[in-house]
Amino acid sequence: MESAKRILRNALFAIAVVAGLWWFLADRPSPLSGLELPARALRDYIDAARRGDCAAVVAALSARSRELATAAVAGRSTLERSFCDYSPATAKLPDFETNRIRVERVSGTTALVSASYTYDRFFGFFGRGRSRYTYTLSFENGAWRVDLTEALDPASRPNRDRRAMFLVQQVYSALRSHARSSGTLTDNAAVIRAQMPGFQFPEIRSGVADSAAPPDTPYVALEPAGACLCISLRSASGTLVMVKLPPEGSQATYQYGRIPSACDDKPLAQSYHGSTSGIR
Repeated sequence: MESAKRILRNALFAIAVVAGLWWFLADRPSPLSGLELPARALRDYIDAARRGDCAAVVAALSARSRELATAAVAGRSTLERSFCDYSPATAKLPDFETNRIRVERVSGTTALVSASYTYDRFFGFFGRGRSRYTYTLSFENGAWRVDLTEALDPASRPNRDRRAMFLVQQVYSALRSHARSSGTLTDNAAVIRAQMPGFQFPEIRSGVADSAAPPDTPYVALEPAGACLCISLRSASGTLVMVKLPPEGSQATYQYGRIPSACDDKPLAQSYHGSTSGIR
């Protein structure tokens, strides 16, 4: 028995060492980073933003990205001014590191290329951290172009899902505010609206959303014993999401994809932390 435990410990240690070594080698700075054509295109895109060459930044975008970007800024700004340092990540484009670019996958005329960036941990009190963001590049007219379609197109699945989570968050905030002031949970639509008079809620229905529910329509249901409240919705992309609001002091939870067909007091798959919780 002791021998088996020792073998298992040694095996786990070896796995940890190999995983650590792989992480170090894969994510270390390298002067050779960005030599593959899709990686080189992303590196040039970042470098253009760093030197303030906004025309080159815009020129590096795919045709569909430029079309969507133009529509987004129409009447308010210029394309170059608005997108010179824009990134869908939680960092500005010039903040990305060009010596840690990595090609994740290439499939035909589409490539996934990631780059790292640093950020302040809790406003800098805990130093700086490093994260990665994966860009999509498309091969157009003989060159790799940065494709921001998914981030800019209102009809893209991620944006539709973000809209759904935003609506769920508004209902959750209203109900949490009511629970704190009254000490009770409610599924009353009028009470929900009254908690946030500045926000125009869509129709709010009773019950639990299902695959036939109208998109972006919040559903609210009380657990039979009144122990918790369920907020659910079907996004315009068809994704179902549910947030479960327990009594004050307990952790809210959420789940998406497959959700319960009725509201009960069992926690859902993940902890819910408001606007930072999303559909991945």
